[in-house]
Amino acid sequence: MGGKMKKRCLIWSEALVFVFLSGFLTTHALAGADLSLRLWGQYLPLVSGEAGSGEGAPGYNDAFNSGWGGGMELAYRPSRYFSFLIGGGNEHYSGETHQDISFDSRDITPIYIGGKLHLTPKGSRLNPYMRMDIGTAHLYSMDVSYKDRSIRYWESSWRFLFDLGAGLEYRFGSFGTSLEMKARYLDHPDSAIGHPSDADSSWTMPITLGFSYYF
Repeated sequence: MGGKMKKRCLIWSEALVFVFLSGFLTTHALAGADLSLRLWGQYLPLVSGEAGSGEGAPGYNDAFNSGWGGGMELAYRPSRYFSFLIGGGNEHYSGETHQDISFDSRDITPIYIGGKLHLTPKGSRLNPYMRMDIGTAHLYSMDVSYKDRSIRYWESSWRFLFDLGAGLEYRFGSFGTSLEMKARYLDHPDSAIGHPSDADSSWTMPITLGFSYYF
């Protein structure tokens, strides 16, 4: 478990460094532009997909509780209607027991780029928008337990990520707070034991609360 935790911390740290470095370079390259840094927290109900194969295979909702997560984004808005962003975060789902099989927690580190379509001019107090993101997510390896025996169920892997959604931001001076809802597609994890752990891709509906600072 110690090695596994160290690996998670290393990948999460690399993701943060990636986001901060991108923000630093972008800020200096686009001095005076409309830049913002957003910290966000997220609630992730699992919506659909099978977490295994065969008769009696669990769905994601059977194997895990609803998830939560957090992260950050750097955004650049060059025009009235469009802005571009880069972000990363970390997500956690506590494991459940299904038919006497106990699933360990599931952890994911997404890294993505995206864009927003704004419906009001820059500087508006209320700012409704639509957004789309594309990127990759690191799915950490995961074990299951049965009668005091533990076995690797999914291997660690990087998988395709895509989401589409809408949000509303309220801005006050250099600060803003936002609420979003998205539909997100995440490619299937990498099976460690063949057919029994061959899982589907999953769809979730993240609900995100964010706090932004405008430079």
